[in-house]
Amino acid sequence: MNDVSQTLGHVPSYHVYKSNVRRKVVLLAGCFVLTLIAIAVDLLSGSGTLPWSQAFEALVHPERVSRMVQVVMWDLRMPVTITAVISGIGLALAGLLMQTVLDNPLAEPFTLGISSAAGFGAALVIVFQTTLFSFLPVDYLLTANAFVFSLATVLFIGIFSARKGLSVEMIVMLGIAVHFVFSALLGLAQYVADVDQLQSLVFWLMGSLQKSTWTQVGINTTITVIIVPILLFLSWQISALRGFGEQAQVLGISVARLRMLLLVFAALLASAITATIGVVGFIGLVAPHVARMLVGEDQRFTQLMTMIIGALIMTVSSIISKLLIPGVILPIGMVTSLLGVPFFVWLVFGRSMGRR
Repeated sequence: MNDVSQTLGHVPSYHVYKSNVRRKVVLLAGCFVLTLIAIAVDLLSGSGTLPWSQAFEALVHPERVSRMVQVVMWDLRMPVTITAVISGIGLALAGLLMQTVLDNPLAEPFTLGISSAAGFGAALVIVFQTTLFSFLPVDYLLTANAFVFSLATVLFIGIFSARKGLSVEMIVMLGIAVHFVFSALLGLAQYVADVDQLQSLVFWLMGSLQKSTWTQVGINTTITVIIVPILLFLSWQISALRGFGEQAQVLGISVARLRMLLLVFAALLASAITATIGVVGFIGLVAPHVARMLVGEDQRFTQLMTMIIGALIMTVSSIISKLLIPGVILPIGMVTSLLGVPFFVWLVFGRSMGRR
């Protein structure tokens, strides 16, 4: 026994490090494969009666199927699935960034009022037929209004808090106050709306992937593709911020500037996705926690795992929304909440029980 202890005691630390890295890479690869399987199932499933064999043929050899099948697969299902993947990545990353900036494990993209601000922006179009972008095509008025209101809200909070030198706790409180202001305005819009307007607004607030278009896919993909490499490049700084907080300044990191940059990135991701698919909760809350449980706090791995888990949860939610009730597609926000709440309760109570 002593020989074993002595042997283990002399194992070089870099062997332990390499072993941990290999384990994390295997976990990343395994989760990535699961996500690819979920994407394939989501593409092959739908509310229609298209057989799986025909749907698979349309994906692999689209020239061999009828024009109708091509339209179903490439113009209807494909944008929905890609939107689910990009939305899961964006919301999960936004949640990770919010939890880092606010130093709060319960923070998510909507902590600073993004959802309520976007909802009020949508209500202006749906209920009051008012928009800031009257020059845009009708199909994009709601998306543009929701995006600008949600993004402007977070930027206002970030700039105001930076100039006033507010603490992280004060920023959270300011975000909560802004959330209640927009929630009240949204409630007013719902109160004065007629039946059709109220139905449209409530449906948007529940979140839906079914109105996804290739244009929206292109916009969200562009924003994500620009932001993700920058975050990976800053991964060591974000790791230092997670580990040391304000003391990361000792390592030469401009903490205030980094927090503001991460806040802007989180706002861009969450605002663009919320404006596209409506309010979808719990992805940004649950995915970062799952990623940390699997690969720890090293942001080189945490960011990648967070994106994969976010895409996996969102894609599985999309599958469930189409298959849970035959012939009915449930709002995606409803499904993510049904999946996220039990898991988060288990996560919280599991950790609290583990500490005893």
